[in-house]
Amino acid sequence: MKSVLITGAGGFIGRHLVAELLAQGIAVKALMLPTEAIPESWGDKVKIIRGDIRRLMELADEIGEFDTLFHLAAIVSDWGAKQEHVDITVHGTEQAIALALKNSARFVVTTSIAAYGSKMGSGILDEQTQRGTPASNYEYVKQRQEDVTLKAVCENGLHATLIRPSNVYGVGSVWVNRFVDKLAQQEPSLMGDGNWDAGLVHVRHVVQAMTLAAQSTTLPAGEIFVIADNPGVTWKQYLDALANTLDLPKAKSIPNWLARALAPILVGVGKLINQKNPPLVTNLAYRLTGVESIFKSDKAKKMLGYKPEITLEQAMQEIKTDFEQR
Repeated sequence: MKSVLITGAGGFIGRHLVAELLAQGIAVKALMLPTEAIPESWGDKVKIIRGDIRRLMELADEIGEFDTLFHLAAIVSDWGAKQEHVDITVHGTEQAIALALKNSARFVVTTSIAAYGSKMGSGILDEQTQRGTPASNYEYVKQRQEDVTLKAVCENGLHATLIRPSNVYGVGSVWVNRFVDKLAQQEPSLMGDGNWDAGLVHVRHVVQAMTLAAQSTTLPAGEIFVIADNPGVTWKQYLDALANTLDLPKAKSIPNWLARALAPILVGVGKLINQKNPPLVTNLAYRLTGVESIFKSDKAKKMLGYKPEITLEQAMQEIKTDFEQR
């Protein structure tokens, strides 16, 4: 791995990935949206390509050659029009695959544990767990994203690895910023008592898995890896730690049975009236935070050498430092 292209480089995971690759001395090319701000820390060390993931192949000459493509560009929300999700997340992945094939490049795509769909909440989940029925556009397109990648592996010889992270947190994460806003405004942020595993993974653990997959010379094409922290941190513990770290009020909760009942109703009404912002509870939000899923990364530990070592306490210190510097 000497020269890489990162789609979605300006996003949450993308910025952490760029920082790690630059630290390793790897040449980085970053696909950025036309108006997206470039982090000051990048300086002139990153080649910026402005464009739309849906028309990535049109930028092939400007991008030039690379040996690895990290594909992160996607809609990171369970709200919005289904066709927009398909156009950006699914068709954007097809464009990234085509460009990787053109360059004979390694392809590392980040999907999501949302691909499990209705299987979330059924206990221990790993790579052997069959995917369930999607209940949101996000779940649907994450399944499709995996499908088109695996199809290209079988039909076109794409050298791909699929990284399926759990709930990614850390500096800049929606699992931090959104909950901080809810805590500050004393809006409900817990479903029930929240005493079940939160299925968290620190962003640098995701980056670690991605780079290990890209650097492996023996990894078969088409492998899927669930990437999570070691189980043991509940949603209540996480939100208590966030509140204590940033001197915020303790998390308020909504009864779990009420959240489960409200989710499909609020989603249905929201779609009917073309609601711009997601409702208080969505189907995916309930599946991610209202039930217990224990995500196992044993396969990644064995095949990639993946080691999740950052503790919740260390992560909270980083978050505190970040907020103090704002």
